[in-house]
Amino acid sequence: MLSAFPHLTDSEFDEACVRLVQKFQQQGCKQDEWLSVELVHQNETKHLRITKALSDKQDTPVKAESESDIDEIEEHDQVGHEFVACVRESYSGQEALSPSTKHQAIVLYDIVLSPTYRVPVLYISISDPQHRYPPTMATLYEQLVPPDCVSQTHDVGVMGGITIADHPATNSPVFFVHPCRTAEVMEASVEKNTITAAEYLMLWIGALGKCVGLNVPLALARHE
Repeated sequence: MLSAFPHLTDSEFDEACVRLVQKFQQQGCKQDEWLSVELVHQNETKHLRITKALSDKQDTPVKAESESDIDEIEEHDQVGHEFVACVRESYSGQEALSPSTKHQAIVLYDIVLSPTYRVPVLYISISDPQHRYPPTMATLYEQLVPPDCVSQTHDVGVMGGITIADHPATNSPVFFVHPCRTAEVMEASVEKNTITAAEYLMLWIGALGKCVGLNVPLALARHE
């Protein structure tokens, strides 16, 4: 039972993150969608990171930023400063990646607990050795958002709008899903507070992740 459903306390969020890392360690070999799940300690912040390979959604990478894209990044980069990670465990997010992974484009899904909204918040970035995917809205829609989710993300869909903000650990511009409607959606998704913190996090990923290319592997969803 959660003490403040549909919100999470620091300890509940920590518990959920640790449980997901453990579940991946136990069941991750039975799936090939997620490359790693770990608790990352970076620049005095801690967060849960899910890593997956960038799918071949487009045959050609996005071109370098246009002037309007740069303006868009500057306009939104203050949003991310309000959010900090609240995970007690630490882990190096690069150690779990295989040598082959280090030479391909991967997507980093960083999850932190918003101290303002008291719900998980998602920051997304693409790590690519060739720097082909700048943090622009063109990259977001061409590489990460499935076609059937485009209208939802444009219209501040069920989980909130996607914008560009500074990552709380690196201060680099990344994609950011605003949590303005998260509590409302989570409350509507569960008839009453009968779920654990770990179940809350998996339900949240399932509801939010599909719009940015992050789906819960069946091997992880079936084992609690």
